[in-house]
Amino acid sequence: MKSRWLAYVLLGSVSFGFACKSDGGGGSSFLEVVDTAPEKGQEDVNVETSIAVRVSEAIKIATLTNATFFLTDEDDAVVPSTVNILDEPNAEPSNIGTAAELTPDGPLDVLTNYTVTVTVGLQSTAGMSLEENFQWTFTTLDAAWGEAEWIEPLGTWSSSGQEIAVDGQLNAFAVWELDDRAGNPSNTFIYANRYTRAGLWGEPEPIDDGNGRAASPMVAADGVGNAFAVWERRDLVSSVREIWANRYDVMEGSWGTAALLQNGAVTSAKAPSVAADPSGNATAVWVQDDLDPLDPQLIRAIRYEPGVGWGNAETIGPPGDTLSAAGKTAVGMDDEGGAIAVWNPPAGQGGAVLWANRYTPGLGWGEVEVVKSDENTTAGGFRLDVGANGDAFVIWVQDNGSDTALRYDIWAARFSGDAWSEPQRIDNHDDGDKNAPDIAIDGAGMAYAVWSQVGDADDVFENIWSARYTPGSGWGAPVLIEPPVDDPLEDDGPATTPRIDVNRAGNVFAVWRQNWGGWGSIWSNRIDPGETWIPDNAERIEEFPAPASLPKIAVDEARHAHSIWLHQDSSLQKVRTNRFE
Repeated sequence: MKSRWLAYVLLGSVSFGFACKSDGGGGSSFLEVVDTAPEKGQEDVNVETSIAVRVSEAIKIATLTNATFFLTDEDDAVVPSTVNILDEPNAEPSNIGTAAELTPDGPLDVLTNYTVTVTVGLQSTAGMSLEENFQWTFTTLDAAWGEAEWIEPLGTWSSSGQEIAVDGQLNAFAVWELDDRAGNPSNTFIYANRYTRAGLWGEPEPIDDGNGRAASPMVAADGVGNAFAVWERRDLVSSVREIWANRYDVMEGSWGTAALLQNGAVTSAKAPSVAADPSGNATAVWVQDDLDPLDPQLIRAIRYEPGVGWGNAETIGPPGDTLSAAGKTAVGMDDEGGAIAVWNPPAGQGGAVLWANRYTPGLGWGEVEVVKSDENTTAGGFRLDVGANGDAFVIWVQDNGSDTALRYDIWAARFSGDAWSEPQRIDNHDDGDKNAPDIAIDGAGMAYAVWSQVGDADDVFENIWSARYTPGSGWGAPVLIEPPVDDPLEDDGPATTPRIDVNRAGNVFAVWRQNWGGWGSIWSNRIDPGETWIPDNAERIEEFPAPASLPKIAVDEARHAHSIWLHQDSSLQKVRTNRFE
């Protein structure tokens, strides 16, 4: 939460919780421990905290080291930390120099028992030491959702198309489309904001070139703190839609200059997507018109390499024997710089087939592959995720092909090794439609899918369901992850538009829009590695009394999560966020 983190960052002195006296009495020839923070046995300690001890005499600085004052975890491993004499500008004269502070190099683990040790090697300026080593223990808190906040100013501009990504340094990047209705109604802009552990959310800033109607932003971040944003921009003179990009440079501490990604003949383009790997490589993919209007639309891709920049765009699809238009793209990257791109035609234009292409470092893009080939059923709303080892999953909504009892189900396919699996239906509900699927893969190759599902005749509203894929076992049975409609936590309304994300360790977070109090609110549920979903653990993560919609989620490697969504402010939609930490 913001307040918890600020308390850590702004820590200038430690408030000692209680007096912990050693056995020595007055006139003892031994140094005594008189106060500790946290308190002995305390069970609600922030994971981002400093530790302090006060002794009965001023400390000899040369004896205060990581060998005489240290912190260990449940496995007796020493926690990397810095130790110093505690700076106490307002301390009583008799207390000056008597307290030492230990600051861990990073956040502690949640729900973990820690032991603090002060050894007999710590001495006073008079040469006194403890009679014996002194130890105390404490337990850290679990993380929690904080208070939701706006990440852009409220005013006359309306926002949409928000997306979020986290980097390998526990920072987050949000991008969105901003419509300047009052100042320049012919233009829309792409805005961004960056979250850091020290500074929290910064000030939003435009990252496009300020000309034309910019829309459909996407964002990805690498392992060292750089970010890549792509979007489409309609030229106000020619009406041609172009694909543009900008990069946040962590070394410079700023976004660069927006640049056109297309090269050669710049025909109209749309539906960009972007991904990045831990080493700073990135891949962008989009749909672009062929020069010959009778030919199919092309899938174009471009690569970014550190120290080189963006390369040249190349065509990676669709298959040469198809004249179908393309409506949507998705791309993901693995840890070795490989990439998988997926696309399909728009609904109403043969949107039944899913195609893919794969980039292999050193070899380039391969041949177009078919993920779903059944042209008698649709494939809508697909989502892609690529794991660290190159395995990937695509999930989509597919109709059952019935002329008399049409129903929409959830299907998925897995890429592993060098081939796509046969598509498989992963829901088991025949009495209602499903929609809005999403999928995420952890570091062990387990995949977690969510979707919104209509109940039976007695349960006409949607609920959020999830299924899990385990390597070697396949897909498990779907489970409900939020309370059903007849539960007191519900408000007799639908739960829709779920999103899911997971970090490498297997910490899973899902968010969705839930009807609540007469409008849409944002809810979440989560599981840690090895856990199962408990519907009653679902919780509301915002309190602003106005409609909210379209939540997104990103989870970092320290089990922090960021969710952003659109929230109504007066007659406008604005970007709002909350984080779990």
